[in-house]
Amino acid sequence: MGSFLPWLRSGTVNRNSYEVLALRGWAGLGNGYGEVIRVAWVSMTPVAVLCVLLFTFGLRRFAAWIGILFGTITGTVAALATVQGSNEGAMVGISLTGPAVALCGAVLAIAGAITVLTASARTATNDPGGTP
Repeated sequence: MGSFLPWLRSGTVNRNSYEVLALRGWAGLGNGYGEVIRVAWVSMTPVAVLCVLLFTFGLRRFAAWIGILFGTITGTVAALATVQGSNEGAMVGISLTGPAVALCGAVLAIAGAITVLTASARTATNDPGGTP
């Protein structure tokens, strides 16, 4: 998903998205909104696993709808971080590795979910005689 890759560069230290979330109290987001953001972001990995499990057990359309929601949330955050750029000259800047990988993963998840939703459900005929 890219969340464990570097998202923020501070001097010579790179921080992943979870380490960045730990800074939310320092940034003034330690109240209700910051907690909602933390819970939503941390739950993205289990939601991705849930989609795979649902797909495996035959609940393909349900998994696809969850995948679209998952991909949209993750992709939006990653796109916003990617658009901000790396700010090479700044002391603190966004590292493009994590956001770019997360954005690619979100695009693939959405494309796969749309493919599942638009694919025909059944191609076999119900005729026991086997006539084409």
